[in-house]
Amino acid sequence: MSDEEDLQPLLKYAREGCVGLSVVVVVAEMKAGRGASFTEMTTALLSVVGELIDRGAVPGDLVDGEPCFVAWSGSKSEILGRLACEIKTLGEIPATGEVCWIHDPAATEFARSDL
Repeated sequence: MSDEEDLQPLLKYAREGCVGLSVVVVVAEMKAGRGASFTEMTTALLSVVGELIDRGAVPGDLVDGEPCFVAWSGSKSEILGRLACEIKTLGEIPATGEVCWIHDPAATEFARSDL
Protein backbone atom coordinates (compact mmCIF):
# COMPACT_ATOMS: atom_id res chain seq x y z
CA MET A 1 0.00 0.00 0.00
CA SER A 2 1.17 3.52 -0.72
CA ASP A 3 1.13 6.31 1.84
CA GLU A 4 -1.81 7.88 0.00
CA GLU A 5 -3.82 4.63 0.09
CA ASP A 6 -3.08 4.29 3.80
CA LEU A 7 -4.27 7.86 4.46
CA GLN A 8 -7.56 7.65 2.56
CA PRO A 9 -9.49 5.66 5.22
CA LEU A 10 -8.19 7.99 7.94
CA LEU A 11 -9.26 11.05 5.96
CA LYS A 12 -12.70 9.52 5.36
CA TYR A 13 -13.14 8.85 9.09
CA ALA A 14 -11.85 12.34 9.96
CA ARG A 15 -14.43 13.89 7.63
CA GLU A 16 -17.26 11.82 9.11
CA GLY A 17 -16.32 12.33 12.76
CA CYS A 18 -13.30 12.18 15.02
CA VAL A 19 -10.53 9.62 14.71
CA GLY A 20 -8.75 8.34 17.80
CA LEU A 21 -4.98 8.10 17.68
CA SER A 22 -5.01 4.31 17.99
CA VAL A 23 -6.38 4.17 14.43
CA VAL A 24 -3.66 6.54 13.23
CA VAL A 25 -1.08 4.42 15.08
CA VAL A 26 -1.96 1.43 12.86
CA VAL A 27 -0.87 3.39 9.78
CA ALA A 28 2.23 4.64 11.63
CA GLU A 29 3.14 1.04 12.55
CA MET A 30 2.99 0.04 8.88
CA LYS A 31 5.24 2.97 8.07
CA ALA A 32 7.74 2.30 10.89
CA GLY A 33 7.88 -1.45 10.45
CA ARG A 34 7.55 -4.36 12.81
CA GLY A 35 9.66 -4.08 15.95
CA ALA A 36 10.07 -0.31 15.68
CA SER A 37 11.37 1.46 18.77
CA PHE A 38 9.34 4.07 20.68
CA THR A 39 11.34 6.81 18.97
CA GLU A 40 10.78 5.31 15.50
CA MET A 41 7.06 4.89 16.19
CA THR A 42 6.79 8.45 17.46
CA THR A 43 8.54 9.73 14.33
CA ALA A 44 6.23 7.68 12.10
CA LEU A 45 3.14 8.84 14.00
CA LEU A 46 4.17 12.48 13.69
CA SER A 47 4.78 11.95 9.98
CA VAL A 48 1.30 10.47 9.45
CA VAL A 49 -0.35 13.24 11.48
CA GLY A 50 1.65 15.80 9.47
CA GLU A 51 0.31 14.29 6.24
CA LEU A 52 -3.22 14.44 7.64
CA ILE A 53 -2.73 18.10 8.57
CA ASP A 54 -1.60 18.78 5.00
CA ARG A 55 -4.94 17.35 3.83
CA GLY A 56 -7.09 19.32 6.29
CA ALA A 57 -7.51 16.83 9.16
CA VAL A 58 -6.11 18.31 12.36
CA PRO A 59 -5.50 17.27 15.97
CA GLY A 60 -7.76 18.71 18.62
CA ASP A 61 -9.82 18.04 21.72
CA LEU A 62 -13.35 16.82 22.22
CA VAL A 63 -15.24 19.16 24.55
CA ASP A 64 -18.73 19.57 25.94
CA GLY A 65 -20.65 22.20 24.05
CA GLU A 66 -20.74 23.44 20.51
CA PRO A 67 -18.59 22.88 18.60
CA CYS A 68 -17.70 19.58 20.23
CA PHE A 69 -14.27 19.48 18.51
CA VAL A 70 -11.72 22.23 19.11
CA ALA A 71 -8.70 22.09 16.84
CA TRP A 72 -5.29 22.78 18.34
CA SER A 73 -4.11 26.23 17.33
CA GLY A 74 -0.75 27.05 15.81
CA SER A 75 1.28 26.22 12.75
CA LYS A 76 1.78 22.67 11.56
CA SER A 77 5.22 22.69 13.19
CA GLU A 78 3.83 23.95 16.51
CA ILE A 79 1.03 21.36 16.48
CA LEU A 80 3.43 18.50 15.73
CA GLY A 81 5.77 19.81 18.44
CA ARG A 82 2.91 19.79 20.94
CA LEU A 83 1.96 16.25 19.92
CA ALA A 84 5.58 15.10 20.26
CA CYS A 85 5.77 16.60 23.78
CA GLU A 86 2.46 15.00 24.79
CA ILE A 87 3.64 11.58 23.55
CA LYS A 88 7.00 11.94 25.29
CA THR A 89 5.25 12.90 28.55
CA LEU A 90 2.88 9.96 28.20
CA GLY A 91 5.88 7.66 27.73
CA GLU A 92 4.11 5.36 25.30
CA ILE A 93 2.31 5.48 22.00
CA PRO A 94 -1.15 6.93 22.77
CA ALA A 95 -4.39 5.00 22.64
CA THR A 96 -7.71 6.40 21.48
CA GLY A 97 -8.86 9.14 23.83
CA GLU A 98 -5.36 9.95 25.01
CA VAL A 99 -3.65 13.16 23.89
CA CYS A 100 -5.97 14.21 21.01
CA TRP A 101 -8.44 13.32 18.28
CA ILE A 102 -8.13 13.94 14.53
CA HIS A 103 -10.94 15.65 12.61
CA ASP A 104 -11.43 17.61 9.40
CA PRO A 105 -13.32 20.71 10.60
CA ALA A 106 -13.94 21.86 7.01
CA ALA A 107 -16.08 18.76 6.42
CA THR A 108 -18.23 19.67 9.43
CA GLU A 109 -18.60 23.26 8.23
CA PHE A 110 -19.49 22.04 4.73
CA ALA A 111 -22.16 19.70 6.14
CA ARG A 112 -23.63 22.51 8.24
CA SER A 113 -23.79 24.83 5.22
CA ASP A 114 -25.96 22.24 3.45
CA LEU A 115 -28.64 22.44 6.16
